[in-house]
Amino acid sequence: MQRFSLDHFERFANHWGAPVPHPSNFLRGGKPALSDGDSDGSFALIPFEQRRVAAVNLAFPGQLECLPHESPAVLVAANFHGPIKDPQMQVGQGGSWHTDIEYEPLPIYVSMFLCHHAPTSRGPGGTWVEMPDLSDPRPYLADSDHGLLKLRKDLPLNGETSFADTAAAFASLSQEEQSELASLQLRRRLNEGDERWLAPLVRTNPRLGIRSMHSPIFASRPGVRPPIQVDGKTMKASRALLDRLESLVLQPRFRYDHVHVAGDVTIWDNYMTMHNSPPVKSGVSSVEDARLLYRLSCKGDPAIELPRRDSDAWLGANIPGSYRSPQTIVNLRQEPA
Repeated sequence: MQRFSLDHFERFANHWGAPVPHPSNFLRGGKPALSDGDSDGSFALIPFEQRRVAAVNLAFPGQLECLPHESPAVLVAANFHGPIKDPQMQVGQGGSWHTDIEYEPLPIYVSMFLCHHAPTSRGPGGTWVEMPDLSDPRPYLADSDHGLLKLRKDLPLNGETSFADTAAAFASLSQEEQSELASLQLRRRLNEGDERWLAPLVRTNPRLGIRSMHSPIFASRPGVRPPIQVDGKTMKASRALLDRLESLVLQPRFRYDHVHVAGDVTIWDNYMTMHNSPPVKSGVSSVEDARLLYRLSCKGDPAIELPRRDSDAWLGANIPGSYRSPQTIVNLRQEPA
């Protein structure tokens, strides 16, 4: 990690697509974009020192701190924030299965993690955390099917990220069912009161030509984003279909749990995968329990040569704040000292 910077990470990401500012790093109409969900308000970046993640550097000063950066495209994923005074360690249920920012007309193409630190402590059972209570439906809807909940919560216990292959799951279906699903459109929306827009359930990867189901989940962010509806079907019928498809995708044969190692970069194709964060410890008091990752996500076409040639009109329509990586990042050539 000493020979790499987050500026180099963002420059690398530019080859895969246009980096997208994360909603936790900017305001819409003066409100936090992550919680408000307003897609039309005025855009304003939040200075790093005012972001919640700035508190990450206060937990283990001199032992583990974020790599320096100002970019709004970098999401810091950490299980520790602020000075440690009275640690009360807890273990979360894990996240919910999702595809990054699938609720926008032009979805995220590629996302990537740079691992800074992975947890090394192990408990009596030989894992970092113990298996959470599978009877607790959170963070999913309370009336979720028990069998589907079990698949959803079959998550790794050492801080790995879970992935599910929606292309392989789609390929396992009969030609008749593939054709039926390929004809379906989903009504997605950002907020409960928004007018829904149509998006295909089955997308073809523009670079590889591989067909896959794109985020076949009825409610991937319960309580944060509204459920989706299959065009021409009731909400009840939509949920039945999408729950069945999610149950297929989450079968063990389509699953992969990635072990993060400090310094590695994990890249995934959002057209052909779903992913989930594992159960993690919070309120930790030891660096051995720390999990620190940086995420970048990209839209649009890959680019062999930099700088990218995205038009101002395209950026304005698809990238919050028309963000473009600064020339100081794009022009980087040397490894940091």
